[in-house]
Amino acid sequence: MTYNNIFILIGICAAGLFAVAQNPILKLDQKDFMYAADPAAEVYDDKVYVYCSHDQDTAVSYSTMQDYLLLESADLKTWKNHGVILKPREYEWAHGQMNAPDVAYKNGWYYFYFPYDKTHIGVAKSKTPVGPWEAAVSTKITTIFDPTVFIDDDGQAYIYGSDSKQNIGEKGKHIMGAKLKDNMLELDGEWQRLSEETVAEAVYCFKRNGIYYFMARKGWQTAYWMANKPLPTKPFAKFKGYVTKNQIDAPAHMSVIEFKNEWYYFYQRGDVNKGTFHKRSACFEKLQFHSDGSMEPIQYTLDAGVKTNVPVTPIKL
Repeated sequence: MTYNNIFILIGICAAGLFAVAQNPILKLDQKDFMYAADPAAEVYDDKVYVYCSHDQDTAVSYSTMQDYLLLESADLKTWKNHGVILKPREYEWAHGQMNAPDVAYKNGWYYFYFPYDKTHIGVAKSKTPVGPWEAAVSTKITTIFDPTVFIDDDGQAYIYGSDSKQNIGEKGKHIMGAKLKDNMLELDGEWQRLSEETVAEAVYCFKRNGIYYFMARKGWQTAYWMANKPLPTKPFAKFKGYVTKNQIDAPAHMSVIEFKNEWYYFYQRGDVNKGTFHKRSACFEKLQFHSDGSMEPIQYTLDAGVKTNVPVTPIKL
């Protein structure tokens, strides 16, 4: 191999690496910059839509979280910031702290699941992934912390979360799951416990090669479980360990997508953009799997020139 060929090969590899590195997605020097947290990534019509909580520029706690942002990309390189697309406090029944959201598509509608008062789950709907959004209910549909919705290959929808902020059934802090009715607005049965191990928050579910994966914050890391069904109750989902290192600049909160035959892990960090534990920025990395379906540990990356800062010590969730 000639030196020229070696340099070409190095250039191709570097280009591939920089194509993935896009962290943080929004940067402080951009005119439309906003703190975008709790990224819930979805793929619709060959585009990636990342629905985010909104941390205020002056935030010193999460009590000021009150609306939701949307980031969009067709290539994971160039991003459009739609800004605030949903203000649930405009609904007379939705108030208080609004944490991590999720969005799911079924029967021609996009359903936006958002918490208010931390654990009450409201729903808005739209005919497009961008909006405009209208209230789909007039009160909470259930109570859970950090809701996420997964639709299986057969069209059955499930909602997941943790009971870390309010006990549901037996006392504890576990991964919880339930069926949703076809209207996407009502539970079809009771909440069920899905993990033997306790978790803190940020439950997430996705499916790959017939395996159901569950993720959640456990300690200051993202832990994951594997199961052969969407509601693994006794036997519970099998705990497989951790896919990230300790992250104390922000509580671990994640989502996973497959896009153009690659898998990606979206998360948040508070040590960039002059952020803090309560002023977080959305990021993403490639997610790799071993032949047995287990995950390779994720290495956090930043774009060249992006500086980290000392995060505020975690005080209140």
